[in-house]
Formats: sequence, C-alpha cells, structure tokens
Amino acid sequence: MSDLAWPPFSILRPEGEELSGEQQSDVQAYRLLGLLGAVVVPVFGVLLVAPDPQATDPMWARLGLSALLVGLVGASYTSGAVRRRFAVWARGACYILMAWYCSVATLNGFAGSYDMGLVLLYGILPFAVAIGARSMRPVWWFLGSGLLAGTVGAAFGPVRAAEVLPTVGGLATVAFVEGVVIWNQLDARERLERQNDLFRRAQKLANIGAWEYEVSSGEVFWTRQVREIHGLPEDYEPTAEEAVAFYHPEDQPVIQGMIERAIEEEVPFDRELRLGGEALPVGHEQREGRWVRARGTPQIEAGEVTSVRGTFQDITERKAREHVLENEREALRSMYRITADREAGFEEKARRLIDLGREHLGLPYGFLTRITDETQEIVFASGTHPLLQPGESCPLSRSYCRNTIQEDRSLVVQDAVAEGWAGDPAHQTFELGAYVGAQIIVEGELYGTFCFAAEKPREQAFAGRERVFVELMAQWASYELGQRRAKAQLKRQNARLDSFAGLVAHDLRNPLNVATGRLRLAREERAPEEARSHLAAVDRSLSRMDEIIEDVLTLTWGGQDIGPEELSTHGLAAMAEASWDQVGTDQVGTDQNGADKGGAEGATLQFGGACRLRCNAERVQRLLENLFRNAIEHGGDTVTVRVGALSDGFYVEDDGAGFPGDDPEAVFEAGYSSSDEGTGLGLSIVESIAKAHGWSLSATQSEAGGARFEVTGVDVEAVGSAHS
Repeated sequence: MSDLAWPPFSILRPEGEELSGEQQSDVQAYRLLGLLGAVVVPVFGVLLVAPDPQATDPMWARLGLSALLVGLVGASYTSGAVRRRFAVWARGACYILMAWYCSVATLNGFAGSYDMGLVLLYGILPFAVAIGARSMRPVWWFLGSGLLAGTVGAAFGPVRAAEVLPTVGGLATVAFVEGVVIWNQLDARERLERQNDLFRRAQKLANIGAWEYEVSSGEVFWTRQVREIHGLPEDYEPTAEEAVAFYHPEDQPVIQGMIERAIEEEVPFDRELRLGGEALPVGHEQREGRWVRARGTPQIEAGEVTSVRGTFQDITERKAREHVLENEREALRSMYRITADREAGFEEKARRLIDLGREHLGLPYGFLTRITDETQEIVFASGTHPLLQPGESCPLSRSYCRNTIQEDRSLVVQDAVAEGWAGDPAHQTFELGAYVGAQIIVEGELYGTFCFAAEKPREQAFAGRERVFVELMAQWASYELGQRRAKAQLKRQNARLDSFAGLVAHDLRNPLNVATGRLRLAREERAPEEARSHLAAVDRSLSRMDEIIEDVLTLTWGGQDIGPEELSTHGLAAMAEASWDQVGTDQVGTDQNGADKGGAEGATLQFGGACRLRCNAERVQRLLENLFRNAIEHGGDTVTVRVGALSDGFYVEDDGAGFPGDDPEAVFEAGYSSSDEGTGLGLSIVESIAKAHGWSLSATQSEAGGARFEVTGVDVEAVGSAHS
C-alpha cells in the first residue's frame, strides 16, 4: 500500500527504524481509520436510535468502542511494541465492532434502520480490514460473522425467519460481491507486490534506482535505491538544487546542462558521472570517488515536456575493474616494449622488467635467481632488502624458491604468517610477508626463478592476472636465456667451422698451388708423349681438388646469415648475365686427352620476365652460377636455361634430362651428385645461400621435362625491363 501523500497526513506516519516501509504505511492507514471510526461509531449510533427511541442500543458501548480505537491510536505513538502490532489490533477492533453491531441488530429484530445499518457496516468494514490483509482468510471470517449473527437471531431470537430473511439475503449478496472485489483486490495487490519485490531485487542486484523531475513544480522524486547509492536515509527528499549538488563539482554543470537540454530540446541523455558534492545532510558520510551512470528521458504531453524520468546506477565497481584492466593492459604494453627493445641487452631488460613488476604488483622487492647445486644465487635484483641483492646466495632449503620450483605454476603467499610460514627456514631467513614467484626453465631444465616480495603481508590476495603477469616474465627470461645459450653454442660452432675453413683455405691450398705450378713447368718442358696422359690426369685431379675447396669454403661462409646492412637492390637479369659469363669461362678446359672441352658456348640463356631483388649480389650470383653449372652438367652443351620472375621471387629452369628418381628435393642433400665429376655440394650451396637471405628453395620438373628451381619469399621491389 502506498503512503498517504497529502501533507496533513504526514503526522500519522510512524517514525522509527524498527518498521519496514510497508509496515509504516499500514500503521499510517489504520491510524486514520481508527480516528475516523472513533468519530463515526457514536454518531452512527445516535442516527440509528433517533427514529426509534425504544431501541436497545446502549451509548456507553459505542463510546467504549470509540475510546478503544482512540486508545490504540494513541498507544501507537508511545510504544514501538504497539506500533509493530497496531495493524493487527486495529483489524481486531473492527471484528469487535462488527460482532457488537450484529448483536444489537439482532436484539432489535433487524427493525427500523438496523437492518440497513448492518448491511452498510457490513459493506464498509471488510474493506477496512482488507486494507492491511495479506489473504482472504480474515475477510471471510469477518463476512461469515455477519451471516452467522443474522442466522442465530432468526433461529433463537425474537425475530421471525420471514423478517430476517431479507437482511440475511442482503448480507449474503454483499458478501458475495465483496468477496469477488476483495479477492481481485488481494490478487492484484499480490501481483503488484511480487512485481515490486522483483523490481527492488533487480534494483539491488544492478545497484540501480529511478528518479523523476517535475518541470512545473520543480519537485524531485527518488526511489529508495537512489537514496542508498547516495548514502541517504529513506525519508530524505532532495530539492532540484540538492540533487545536482550531490555530483562532483566538475560534473555538476554537465548534469545540469543535460537536464536543461532534455527539457528545452527534448534530448535524452546517458552519461557516466562522479559523485562527491557537498549536499549531504549533517551526520551522513560523504561518498566521494563513486561513479554513477545517469540516464534521462523527457516525458512529453500535449507537445511539451512535463517531466524528465530516468535511472541512476552505481557503476563504481565496474569503473574500478576497468581501471584495473587498463593498468593491466598498460603493464603488458610496457612489458612488450621492454622485451622488444633491440637496443637493450638481457641484463638491462631484466632490470627494467623487475622495476615494472614491483610497480605493477605494489611489492618493494624484485629479483631473478639462479639455482645450482641446491644453492640459490641472486642474479638481478631491485629493492633495499640486504639479502636480496645481486651476488647474494643461500642454501635452497632456506629460500621461498624451493617451493616455487615444485609448483606447476607460480607460487603466491599473501600473508606468510597466516599461511603457516612462521616456522619455515625461508621466513626466518628473509622475513618476507608476501611473495610471488615463477620458474625459469631453459631447454627443459630448471635455471632459476623470477620473484617479487614484500616484508609486510599483502592486503589483497594475488589475482589470477597478476600470477599470469609474473609467469609471462619468467617465460620471457626462459626464452631469452635459451636464445643466449643457443647463440653461444652457435658461436662456438661457427668458430670451429671458421677454423676448419681456414685450414682448408691455407694449409691445403698451399701444397695444391705448388703441385699445380710444378705441373705447368712439366708441360712447358715438353714431357714425353707417354707422360702427357698422366699429366692431364693430374691436371684434372688438381682442378677437382680446387673445386672441392672452393665449394667447401662457399658452403661454410656463404650460408651465414646476412644482415640488413649487406642488402641492396639489384636487377635479376644483370646478375644472371654476369653469372652466365662466369660459368662460360669456367667451363672452358681440356678433356682427358688434353683437348678443349668447348665449355658452355653451345648453351643458351633466356629470360622470362625480370625483376629487381633486395639481396646480397655476390652471393646471389654464386647461387645462379651453381644452378647454371648444374643445368649444363646434366643437360649438355646445347641446353637452354631460362630465368624468370615470380610474384615473390624468381625461377631457373632448363630443358635437360630433369631429376633422377622420384624425389627432386633430394638434390639439395650435401654430397648428392648424379655425375662422377660433381662434388655434390653445388645445390647444397644454392640452398644455404637462399636460407641465409631468409628465402625458400624448391625443386620441380619444368614444362620441357628438365629441372626447375623456384626461389620464393624474396623482397621483390620493382619489375623492370628484361635486363633490369
């Protein structure tokens, strides 16, 4: 039941926190009914007795009932116990009044005005009872008492049945009509109360309330939830100025402007604003730092805005979560910037990450450890803890990290003492109250830990995202340390390879050059005919040894990674022509009888479209030379070699015999050769040069049935003429 809103009735509203809003409304209504009944009962009796002075209707009883009603109303102002039961007792007084009047009507034989008075009272009191009733049961009891009184009067009293039947029939008719009306009223009330309850629950769960501003009167209406959001009592009624003053001073012009636009321009609004004004009543806490979402819609009647209605939602928790997530995103962005910095080394990155983690987690100490032989050593650290400094070490058994390395994920300790660490050697050594750490695993083996800590316990538990944050740092350290180890190992291997290449280049080539020189002298001295064939064989062997040395050196040094500073733009056709000329010169020699072989003079080079490549020209020319030699060696002196452009690279193909076997990719294996004269390293060199550029190399059959090699993943900068 709603409150009685007329100002004079406010005196009837009970005060006190012991009653709910619904109970207060019931007390207010029954106080009004009690006062009205106290006046009407004696007056009603005088009106009924006036036409029949002989009627049995003692005035003292009516005055007693009136005094009872006044006494209940008065007691409800003095005692909280009475106020809590006042509605029930008021309904009981109505039962007494009905029973008394039924008895008087029976004694008077339902004569005169008593029969109509009974029917009138019978029609009024049930509705009075139904005001606060929560079911039909008390209403049916009340109506049944009237019918019972009439029936008893007719059966045992001085009234004949024929005289009482019209009255009883009237009572039955009124009972039926009232029963239907009151049933519908209670059903509607129950539905309304259920809807209101669901609405209140929804408001509570969503922390949202409703408000309305009347344009003509300037009055503001707030629901209970709006008052709760502001931290105000339920009976607080703000003015329009006070409602605006609750907002943060910087946001007050914003909300004021939005309401004015809604009224003047019929524009709805939806805005997130801050609370923190100075409009709270004395004695109530100011709720600063809270965020709300204020929405409003103008209500239009007859073409004019009569009011603005909207909702008011507390979004402080959501804002706090957004703030946390934004801090998390910023921390991850900072982590990425640190780890992606190519100018910084591992040590600098680790120190910057430790400082970032200290700030993000709110912990004063951060450190990276190395664990070897049951010993923990601090490698990098930040903070003032004397035992958590670079170079400090302790037995693993006296460290928190011994538990970290046993966990599948990060170890967290919010309050060391509360979590049972008080007697632990780690707590006794370092006296840390909060800790979070994760393992650093390098190539499948434990390296150490990445940790953060504080001497005092942490007020809040470590969130899952904070654990992931530390685990990401540990994974980065694992990757970086693994890369450093791999680079160091590769550097050692390259050093050994360079040493081997140097041995081949100097220690083997020197005697080879001596043998070649002596062979030239022997030929100049006109050796006997029988010795010439032997000299030619020696010449071929020495040439083959020189080719092997050259291929080994190229394979050793040519496959090393190429830096950006070694790259420039070159035309594919120009490099191909230079390589073809070199191959033609190299192929000129003598056969086993000392005759000229003729070289590649009969072979043909064609172009199928050209492009400009970003590459190391010297190495690419060597790549092309090896492909051209391969085509001439297997396709003969009349082979046609074609070089052309692809969308992301280039190809070299011929019309020779193609690849032996079913697996063209096997030709890239070191030592593979289908010719007794080949070293088996030529195509391996091609592959190593392509990989050094970051390109991909594949082998397939050409349309003419020969071999086709495709190089892809190339930075093709521009397409020019056939000789660009």
